[in-house]
Amino acid sequence: MQNTFQIFAQECPTEIVQVGRQPILDRNHKIYGYELLYRHEDQGPGPYHEGNLATARTVLNTFLEFGMKRLVGDHRVFINLTRTFFTDVQPLPLDKKRLVLEVLEGIEPDPQVIAGIQTLHAYGYVIALDDYDFSPQWDILLPYCSIIKIDVLDIDLQAHAGKIAALKKRGLTLLAEKVETHQQQRLAADLGFDLFQGYFFAKPQILSTNRLQSNEVLLLKLVARINDPRCDINELATLVSQDPKLSFKILRFINSAAIGLNRQISSIKDAVIFIGLNRLRIWATLFVMAGMHLKTREIITTGLVRAQLCHSLTEELHSGIPDSGYSVGLLSILDAILNQPMRELVKDLPFPTEMKDALVYRSGPYGANLNLAMALEQGHVTDPIALLLPLSRVNSLYLEAMMKTEEIRRQLS
Repeated sequence: MQNTFQIFAQECPTEIVQVGRQPILDRNHKIYGYELLYRHEDQGPGPYHEGNLATARTVLNTFLEFGMKRLVGDHRVFINLTRTFFTDVQPLPLDKKRLVLEVLEGIEPDPQVIAGIQTLHAYGYVIALDDYDFSPQWDILLPYCSIIKIDVLDIDLQAHAGKIAALKKRGLTLLAEKVETHQQQRLAADLGFDLFQGYFFAKPQILSTNRLQSNEVLLLKLVARINDPRCDINELATLVSQDPKLSFKILRFINSAAIGLNRQISSIKDAVIFIGLNRLRIWATLFVMAGMHLKTREIITTGLVRAQLCHSLTEELHSGIPDSGYSVGLLSILDAILNQPMRELVKDLPFPTEMKDALVYRSGPYGANLNLAMALEQGHVTDPIALLLPLSRVNSLYLEAMMKTEEIRRQLS
């Protein structure tokens, strides 16, 4: 019998289908892996079912055509699989050491599914149970699973503390998903969870309204001045050059393969000439933000993906200035970095009204692009802007944004 991948290769076009990426972090807020977010209802048992083909297309295009390393670096990747993948078991053409296969909550653990999971476990694949609800029907799968994902919005963790402890005793790794607040993350950590996923990380939330520390105030003032339209080339070059570390980082990055210039740039003034004043403002802002707090690395990555995608969408839709779209995407994470409401932070940023409205209210063309970028992070598209471009094109742009971001991350590190 042909497996789903073979059927896909013969019968499906190779356009990109919907893919999102959400980070999974450990207790130290370091990246453990990424989940590729896409969900399809598996309504039929046959391998020709649309959901299975869409899953196969996503997996193949993402990992084989674009390359696993280019999209997720050296981290693990979690993928959701339909029932047919577990009943029509075939070895996947992927690195099993870095792959986590998720059993979705809608898949009934019948004898065929159980046998398939046992086989995949024997092959050496890591299996995760998604949306685990402590129902006895899942007990038969626990010996073959390594990771248990629990929805902290749906489950009262305190009420299940004893059952959570029992899972830990079995040597299972617990992953708290849909974490939206610091309190939820802290409670889950106290109960023994090791991994965390949710809006708290990938869709940065305002965690507090604490006062900014003095060094953060200075950095924010630098961001504001760098982005002031009245700051000309000479002043910007002087501002950046006064900080040797910032100047060095910018010049090293501009001369890296990520930019691809055909000559060596040796001064900030040269950089302005060759990459433009607006782009230099963006990169200077990025490096300043990156120095604000050690825990912001993944948030910065989220901002970079948004920035790349907002730039591309603004360009394709002719909905504004692409560099302004990039700035909106990049600065959309500023509230999470500084733990301050965005409406307060933009007061110090000399942006046009449409950019401020995009950051605070997600309104206007820039706000629509940002909304779409944030929807793609969660693996779905609900924004009306998706109607203006084919979904395949939207997702191609998103994948390109993730690939460019991985290259930038390598250069930054």
